[in-house]
Amino acid sequence: MSIPGFESRITKGGIYVRRYHHSADARKRPGTVDGDLWIREESQAYPLGTQDPRWAKEMDIKYGALGGQFIFPTWTKWKSESRIFVAPFDPIGYRFYGAFDYGFNNPSCYLVIGASPDNVYTILWEFYADHVPSSSVADIIRGKRVFLEDGREFEGNPFAGREEWMVADPSIWAEDLPQHRGPNKCTAQIFRENGVYFIEGERGGDTTVANWLLGYYWLDPQNPLVRVSTRCSKFIWEIGNLRNKELSETVSFKKNNPEEMLDKDNHAWDAFKYFIKKFPPPPSALTPKAEANSFEWWRQNSKPEPKNNFTIGKRRQSNAKRTYRIS
Repeated sequence: MSIPGFESRITKGGIYVRRYHHSADARKRPGTVDGDLWIREESQAYPLGTQDPRWAKEMDIKYGALGGQFIFPTWTKWKSESRIFVAPFDPIGYRFYGAFDYGFNNPSCYLVIGASPDNVYTILWEFYADHVPSSSVADIIRGKRVFLEDGREFEGNPFAGREEWMVADPSIWAEDLPQHRGPNKCTAQIFRENGVYFIEGERGGDTTVANWLLGYYWLDPQNPLVRVSTRCSKFIWEIGNLRNKELSETVSFKKNNPEEMLDKDNHAWDAFKYFIKKFPPPPSALTPKAEANSFEWWRQNSKPEPKNNFTIGKRRQSNAKRTYRIS
């Protein structure tokens, strides 16, 4: 007789292994009244409920569930239900900034980000393509329509010349980056010679920026502080596919999953990251609030006890000298 949720096997080393899933307990079995109630209550401890990868790993015994986990697992839902995505519009009264991630065999990406008077940032326009010479990318950034020998055509930046500053991948200042044509000079110099001047961005910080978005800028998806124009299709595609590095099921059983993103299809993400790191959330927004009845909540709300002048359990003795009469 087989028991639901129970498995047994013998390893190659001859070790007998038993595995119990929560469904082996009739009171926790999905599809039953008691089981569905238990799952509903227990899953509240996970941000995404039963869809949370940690639930899959801890409750459904899928050891590799956290490997390859989406950084923004509700991205698809947000696309249809949130106000993060906006139709293209004329940003009157906005301040403009540029952000660039360099690539040749991999795509280059240039983003134009607008800041509204109340400091809501909107990604307004993107250039995203590989095998485009730096001089041609510079022309596009400066607003020129570009035609390449391979037949591709790119529109010019509609906000050209309005950016207050443009931040770029720090690697373009390296002298040893190979160029498509001409002398091997640093990429930043090629852009300068073509009228585009960048300030240097800061590499790294993927997890930090992701936490800023989830914990501050997109904390309320109906009132986001960072929005994306629907014309920026490559940015939208990349963000929805950002994942953590993946470990095999065997390795993830022995080690914690790394707090590191998979370094793939992240060029628009990197460009945005160079920009948003110039505008970190206020420190107060990054301090988690203590939940009611938690240890931290009680610590913050408890009042110090008044000092007591009495020593409990001991008699206070006078320091005065006593005189005894001997008869």
